[in-house]
Amino acid sequence: MKEKIKKAAEGFKDFALKDALLGTAVGIMIGSALKDLITSLIDNILMPPIAYLTSGIDFSELFIVIGKGEYDTVEAANEAGALIITYGNFINAFVSFLVLAIALYFLTNVVVKQIEKKDEKKKKEKPTTKECPFCKTDIPIKAKRCPNCTSEL
Repeated sequence: MKEKIKKAAEGFKDFALKDALLGTAVGIMIGSALKDLITSLIDNILMPPIAYLTSGIDFSELFIVIGKGEYDTVEAANEAGALIITYGNFINAFVSFLVLAIALYFLTNVVVKQIEKKDEKKKKEKPTTKECPFCKTDIPIKAKRCPNCTSEL
């Protein structure tokens, strides 16, 4: 019985500490932190100017009553049991989506450009070694004779 428990514990340890699993866990945690960062960027930096430009219009109070009756607020319509279409909530969600999409576009554009710049620098760096055609070892690019096999190049 002890042997089975020990074997199961070792199997779980091997599973839990695999590189792929740890990498996935780290990726999920970074993704979660990035989500919080982007949400904060949108809610605290991008949306206030948009709200100012739209003169503080609260789209969430826009609705249409299906059927008879007129109500001043969504809450009043809900309390009365009226069937309503709250298209204002859709407008809010759409505006939030657009702001998120624009923020992600510019954010990823900056990141991708930085990665491309690093790749360009790597490509521009000239090689300092070459391969000897005889012994296949790396030798300085200016070498006229291989120091390993003494072949003339």
